[in-house]
Amino acid sequence: MKNLRSRILGLAMLATLTAHAAAQSKPVPDALKPWETWATWSDEHRWCPTPYSDVKKHICFWPSRLGLQAARGGGKFDLTVTIFHATWVPLPGSADVWPLEVKANGAAVAVLDREGRPAVRLNAGTVRLEGAYRWSDVPQRIPIPREIGILALALDGQPVDAPAWDAQGFLWLKRDGSAEEADKNFLSVKLYASLEDGIPLWLRTEIELTVSGKSREEDLSTILPDGWKLASIESPIPVAVDDAGRMKAQVRAGKWTLHADAFRFDNPKEFRYAANARPAVAEQLIAFRARPDFRIVEFVGAPSIDVSQTTFPERWRELPVYRWDTTAPFRIEERMRGMGDQKPAGLTIAREWWLDENGRALTFRDRLAGPMQQTWRLDAAAGQDLGSVRSGGQGQLITRNPRNDAPGVEIRTRNLSLEATGRMPRAAALSATGWRSDADALTVNLNLPPGWRLFALFGADWVRGDWLTAWTLLDLFLLLIFALAVGRLWGKGAGVLAFLAFGLAYHEVGAPRYLWLILLVPLALDRVVPAGWGRRVLGFGKWIAVGALLLALVPFVAQQIQQALYPQLERVGWLGNARRLTPAELYFEQQSAGAANAPAAPAEQQESREARDSYDASSILFSVSSKKLRSKADLSTKENLNYDTKARIQTGPGVPEWKWRAVSFGWNGPVSAAQQVKPVLISLTLERMLTVLRVALLLALAAMLLGVRKSGLAHLAAGRNPAVGV
Repeated sequence: MKNLRSRILGLAMLATLTAHAAAQSKPVPDALKPWETWATWSDEHRWCPTPYSDVKKHICFWPSRLGLQAARGGGKFDLTVTIFHATWVPLPGSADVWPLEVKANGAAVAVLDREGRPAVRLNAGTVRLEGAYRWSDVPQRIPIPREIGILALALDGQPVDAPAWDAQGFLWLKRDGSAEEADKNFLSVKLYASLEDGIPLWLRTEIELTVSGKSREEDLSTILPDGWKLASIESPIPVAVDDAGRMKAQVRAGKWTLHADAFRFDNPKEFRYAANARPAVAEQLIAFRARPDFRIVEFVGAPSIDVSQTTFPERWRELPVYRWDTTAPFRIEERMRGMGDQKPAGLTIAREWWLDENGRALTFRDRLAGPMQQTWRLDAAAGQDLGSVRSGGQGQLITRNPRNDAPGVEIRTRNLSLEATGRMPRAAALSATGWRSDADALTVNLNLPPGWRLFALFGADWVRGDWLTAWTLLDLFLLLIFALAVGRLWGKGAGVLAFLAFGLAYHEVGAPRYLWLILLVPLALDRVVPAGWGRRVLGFGKWIAVGALLLALVPFVAQQIQQALYPQLERVGWLGNARRLTPAELYFEQQSAGAANAPAAPAEQQESREARDSYDASSILFSVSSKKLRSKADLSTKENLNYDTKARIQTGPGVPEWKWRAVSFGWNGPVSAAQQVKPVLISLTLERMLTVLRVALLLALAAMLLGVRKSGLAHLAAGRNPAVGV
């Protein structure tokens, strides 16, 4: 029973995997191919394509043009169908006009009644259907399957240019359309659109086609303005739209309404068609659905109209409607972004961390800036122990929020410029922003004490200075080439040794990199070059390579031993203080430079600016006609917003000033308050162990390559040519 249950479970897993592979249009693994039919027996439509708007709907056959010839004594039809899966294909006709002598690729097939319509069952492939009709007189009409898009009709041997084919799918054989000769091949196109503001911008277009004449393909020209991308289209007739927004449709007599949705992510200043495009209409009506919480815009160059005097769609009539002459562009001018002064701007945060020598905690210093803020309190994130906060150079009192017991400060200016210091324990995951507020821009600079390194950091968009991301494709290529070459010449054990030694030392300051590869060339040629002058020249080159390697390797090994004993003497190199400013730090540098270079303002203007910076949401200032009284009120307001002179302002921990090995990381966009980073650090003890291992492996590798007889590594160099030794 246990074996039976295991087999059933295994077969169920095979069925799931095979069905998933078929749904994803991926090849079925060879091991599952014998089970493919059994696993997908219930998914009979898996090979049928689906429309873009409904993945559950399957189109299992696609008909081409239907040819129909009718005469007094009877008629015949021909139709080519592409079938993706065995299915029923409807035929033109009904119970009163039943198709006879139906053949599929020349072979007779049975015609059965299916849902009141004649139909045949066909297998996958391309099939040409032919059939005939028998009647004493031409019937008034024949039902045509709705899947047919193009029809060629001939009555009594004469082609009918304008067959009467209504929207219900009936072909009227006794309506030849001769009375409508004046309207032959008439096409009228009207475009209505609704522009929806936001990110992205959406352009909803309704295309109204009025068609008369014969069934044909029409080029409707360009329906999408320049820069817009088509997202979806709904049409009762076959249509195609290319990348430039040009539409073609297979039309027939009637009135048809098409719906197209397009989008764009940028912020266009103009609404226009491309220079080489031919618009589908000369004049277009556009409604605008504004989002005042997002922004306020104005159309310039497109006059507004009274929609009640037009045939504009009913669902957009409550919106403002504009008339656009498509031969000229109109502008979209932004009057106000979001809610103006009432909309808070995003915060820019630059953080700097210092790791303690024991690696148990970190000291942080945060610099926050943001103009026109609406936030009146900033709370520190969990695990952040605030020590001191300064706003505009003035110390701020740190209090606890009674709602969440989080330490924070009250913000008393709308133009935020704040500096905070504190401590936080080292944990597996650290808060990215350090505050219970989102940030529009965030960068962090992590300072590591001597002997500590960052192996990798997860959670940020980019990292500079860790060991993992320091590897480039060229570095990995050289590592693999060197290890494979050594393994091919000296054996697999030697290849593993070369991989570990070369990989551990590759990114160390002063490590020989390319000298190892140069040395391999004469060592490998030494095995195949015969004795003579060529071998003597090769030996001379080999000794030069050996000497260059030793001149670089010996100081490097000494430096490695020195830094293991005294980490403070480590050569940091490119991973140290020389680094580029992060975007947030660059922002603060520019702010500081702008403040330093700003000209001194008159006393009255300076007082007015200080009062404006200290203005809060309670609107405590009143309009006073006298400038002197207003100045006194401003100064009084500024004094009222200051802390009590007797209040004890926290000074916080001492901020380290040392710089050693620095790692910077950040994000390319907004960062939420819940975002965390996970640093993986290499401690001083572990780094010392890695240094000892690195030195030992390098010495073992050098001894093996140089052929030191008593190195104890003879087992690694199994199969090595003795002539290679120095």
